[in-house]
Amino acid sequence: MLKVTKETELEINAPRIIGTSGRILGTLANAKVNLKAFCAYPQNDVITFLLITNDNEKAENALKAAGFNVKKNDVISVLVRERIGAAAEIAALLGNAVIEIKYCYGSSSGKGEVLLVFNTSDNQKAYEVLS
Repeated sequence: MLKVTKETELEINAPRIIGTSGRILGTLANAKVNLKAFCAYPQNDVITFLLITNDNEKAENALKAAGFNVKKNDVISVLVRERIGAAAEIAALLGNAVIEIKYCYGSSSGKGEVLLVFNTSDNQKAYEVLS
């Protein structure tokens, strides 16, 4: 069974400097913001962070106060039982509905559930297909 949720993801693009990850994640920890999932990847001289939090307003305020620019993206999250092929089935459902997956990432505690995050060409349709 899938638990599908519409989410707002916070995107931060910061200079690719050693210590930036610690500054961003430390800012959230100091603000008492819990991360539900995150992804970080470098491209040239920039590192991009994609964050799903328990309190986006508090996270955004803290990050802006620390000097970071924050962009908001609409995404969907899917909480599924951890098992082989779960993500493949979701990707197939989206593909069969002619929905492009722009990007995705996941987070697991290893305790039986996986949180998958998708940004698609049509998040509303993806939400309906997966719900």
